[in-house]
Amino acid sequence: MKKSTITALMSIFILITTLLAYPASTKAAGPFIETQKQSTPVYENRTGSLELVGYLNQFQEFPLVQEINPNWFQVKYGNSNGYILKSAANSVVYPNYKNVNVKYKSSKETIITLIDTPVFDNTSGKLVQFATIKENRRYPILYPAGNWYAVDVSGRIGFIYKGNIKLDKGIPVLMYHHLLKSSENINFRNSSTITPEQFKQQMEYLHQKGYETITTNQLEQYIRGNLNLPGKTVLITFDDGLKTVFLYAYPILKQYNMKAAAFLITSRITNTPSNFNPKNLQTLSKTELEQMKDVFEFQGHTHQLHSVNSKNKSAVVTQPLSVVRNDLMTNKAQVNAKSLAYPFGQYNASIINILKQTGFTSAYTTHNAYVHIGDDPYQISRFGIEPQMTFEKFRSIFE
Repeated sequence: MKKSTITALMSIFILITTLLAYPASTKAAGPFIETQKQSTPVYENRTGSLELVGYLNQFQEFPLVQEINPNWFQVKYGNSNGYILKSAANSVVYPNYKNVNVKYKSSKETIITLIDTPVFDNTSGKLVQFATIKENRRYPILYPAGNWYAVDVSGRIGFIYKGNIKLDKGIPVLMYHHLLKSSENINFRNSSTITPEQFKQQMEYLHQKGYETITTNQLEQYIRGNLNLPGKTVLITFDDGLKTVFLYAYPILKQYNMKAAAFLITSRITNTPSNFNPKNLQTLSKTELEQMKDVFEFQGHTHQLHSVNSKNKSAVVTQPLSVVRNDLMTNKAQVNAKSLAYPFGQYNASIINILKQTGFTSAYTTHNAYVHIGDDPYQISRFGIEPQMTFEKFRSIFE
């Protein structure tokens, strides 16, 4: 017998024995629906418009979350909910399926589908497809089973083949600061200043690869296990609120229909735009912020505490907590911020407590790492994009 055949048989054996170890239950909470179409589309409404994320097979039954107006059923889908047209399903009282998930919660580990991925029920001892997860979807797993992963699709335990997916290494968050042309950069060559050409090359790469840019709120909801996101997802951030973000980054992002977040030092926002002088660090004006809001969201980076002492300690961690609290409250109020980027990446447990008390719901560090479900939303990692980073190094973040 060939080695590949033995491996396949062992995989099926492991899958069957795994199912036998966890007896199925039909004690799911109703009401229920039964799909009537050959491939019933499942949609999400994450962005305000419907997005196709999968299919449910014909004559399959699923627990219903609720009815949404006269046209839609809502079912569980991953870490969020999916929507099915009522014209594609009927209500049923007594379901017949046995792979009810009443025991397992989704783990913090996620996969990314490489193709439209079939989901199988194996409670009968045979692999029976009952759903499909669309290509390029992040999806939480329940547990591994040989060459398979168990997942919850609309309240039912199903199995997906490992060859159709890849393990998710996490969502990258990019951290930028300043942009200047090489001919303009006289004073900031040893800082975090990159050229507009570098930035455009990076954004063009993300656009060509099909990456979706998300908001800070979407990332926070994903971390908290309340939202599904595509496989090709990135959050782009800019610290300090510098004028060159408007001059150079904004038109490039707009060209590629991308979104980004700007973390602002609110005491430095001017009323009117200044004449551009690349020799100085110039900040954004209220006029420029207004023009940028079709691409950018605005979040906090303190009001007046973006400074360090002689020991390179941030004012956020050296000033009295009462001073920090008042500063962050002012910062939050002026831009209606929900997120904060820690100045110079410095913070401690007391600062996190102040953020929670003052209504911030997430915060960003300078730690280089990917973001996962279950991470601390007040310690979100970011990849710093520095001038010495080669394009090959940038691409490696996404490969």
